[in-house]
Amino acid sequence: MNEFRDNLLARIEQAEQAVREAGERQDAYAAEVHGADLANLRRLAAEHGVK
Repeated sequence: MNEFRDNLLARIEQAEQAVREAGERQDAYAAEVHGADLANLRRLAAEHGVK
């Protein structure tokens, strides 16, 4: 379970960074795509009790 948790947290961090970078570039489409990915990753984390 630790590998799953670690991988999921790393993916969340990457998605958060991608959203920030898209915002800095004022790329609304990329921000929306990465934001949706981030929301899905956070939902998955919540479903599995990953904080």
